[in-house]
Order: sequence, then structure tokens, then C-alpha cells
Amino acid sequence: MMTRQPHDHDQLAKEYLEELLAPLGKVETSKDVKSEVQEIDVWFVPILKVHKLLRR
Repeated sequence: MMTRQPHDHDQLAKEYLEELLAPLGKVETSKDVKSEVQEIDVWFVPILKVHKLLRR
């Protein structure tokens, strides 16, 4: 039996979110954030058309 490390689950979740959100906008994984040089797992910017549809 092969066991997965916690890091493997984190990477799997990032890949899943990237695939899920990509049709809706720009997705970046492991993006650096300026405040105290931190890193976020997923950065998502929706496409303007989708954003307008969701606000209705």
C-alpha cells in the first residue's frame, strides 16, 4: 500500500482548483504575496463576463 504525504494532497487540491477555475478566469498556483513574503496556494481572477453574469 502506498501512503501519500500531506504535501501530495495540497498539490492535488491546487491542481483540481486550477482545472475547475481555468475556464472562468486566470488562475495561478503558489503565488508570492508582498506582505512579509508569504505565499498563497491559489490566486484566481474571474473573467469579466462571468463576473457580470454571477452578479445578476
